[in-house]
Amino acid sequence: MKNLLYKEFRLAMHPTCYLFTFLFPLLILVPNYPICVCTFYIVPIMSVLFLGAQKGKQSNDLFYTALLPIRKRDIVKGRMASVMFMEFGTILTTSIIIPFKMMIERAMGTPILPGMGSNVFVSTIAFGLIGYCIANTFFFLMFYKSGRSITAPTLCATFTYLPLIMVFTLILPITVPAYNAFFSAKIGYQFIYLAVALIIFFVVNYLVYRQASKELENADL
Repeated sequence: MKNLLYKEFRLAMHPTCYLFTFLFPLLILVPNYPICVCTFYIVPIMSVLFLGAQKGKQSNDLFYTALLPIRKRDIVKGRMASVMFMEFGTILTTSIIIPFKMMIERAMGTPILPGMGSNVFVSTIAFGLIGYCIANTFFFLMFYKSGRSITAPTLCATFTYLPLIMVFTLILPITVPAYNAFFSAKIGYQFIYLAVALIIFFVVNYLVYRQASKELENADL
């Protein structure tokens, strides 16, 4: 597994992935920039730059990996581990930047719009994790069913994640005051939401891994 991960990070992952993972969260330093958007960028990028597009197709990465003396389920495991690294890298980077965002907001006296301020950061990350669950489910199950098409899985992952995160972290907090008050409650409650989201994240991704492994076993590469 160690060698497989080494192959994923050194050969399969496009260098631009690191830029999207660790630099794009800097956008939240812009006053009133919605935090939830920073968690979104990694969804289309994980597929376009990491799992296919020109780099993956031209090198026949999946076919090459399948020829290695490893189990097919290990291929799925290594690839999903790499994607989860990018997802958690985005969240970790965002978490580190949040204190600086708070300092800027206080110094500038910026009015905070509902659902966009650092006071709802923890619950927003919880929604982001649930969004990643949905995106990973659509992407990996569709991609490993054939091992060929990258477009349809990318579009499904993107256009299921984006509406979810926009509705639950932007539209509802602005239009429904009671909803915003509930999710911007005491920080302790927000960490409860986050703990539940983490459990859902790992359980769902494990189930996706099991099913995607079965799909790859039956795929004609």
